[in-house]
Amino acid sequence: MNANLLKKASRNLPPGRWPGGTGESPALPEPLFACQHEGVRPDFLAFAKGLSGGYLPMAATLTTEAVFNVFLGEYEEYKTFFHGHSFTGNQLGAAAALASLELLQSPKNIRARGELEATLREELKSLWTFDPVGDIRQVGLIAGVELVKDWRTRQPFALREQAGIRVCDAMARRGVLTRPVGNVIVLMPPYCTTKSQLRRIVAALREAIRETLGQAAGPAQPPTR
Repeated sequence: MNANLLKKASRNLPPGRWPGGTGESPALPEPLFACQHEGVRPDFLAFAKGLSGGYLPMAATLTTEAVFNVFLGEYEEYKTFFHGHSFTGNQLGAAAALASLELLQSPKNIRARGELEATLREELKSLWTFDPVGDIRQVGLIAGVELVKDWRTRQPFALREQAGIRVCDAMARRGVLTRPVGNVIVLMPPYCTTKSQLRRIVAALREAIRETLGQAAGPAQPPTR
């Protein structure tokens, strides 16, 4: 979707969602939302469990001043946006969210997330040895490993082959739970993960690919292969 085309057509950008736990995209003061990495300012942004670290229910929907003003007016104009949440203004949820954000922005945690990001990036390089690995994409602690029939042609696995599901099943047998999006294996470790746990996660993925899809291609190949 091209954000500039939508804006020129005077259309609102669809609601965005803040995936995973807060801070899984690069640490503050780097961009906090995925859309910031793309230079996109959406008209709507929804996020929830990441705000409180998943400890208590808390959600928010952000919008622009222009959209907000559409619902302002006199009572008799009936412009009110009649929508609310059961946990709107929940004091415990708000307190947990504030505590979570305080931890998120602490220098110690910013450094720790940066180290984890570097460790994950280094560990993922080992996956380039496998012919079925067509691409590895990473932003912060979010990574996607795309499985293909052969990296030389980028021919995808047919969905009926369930390549992603079979690899994730093999990972589960090794004690690592994740899920595929089609043929892309998604890794989203929380930032309380240790470096040794990150290595175990990638090792499980590496072994699962070898068991499920076969051969390694030899020495690790660079992303430009």
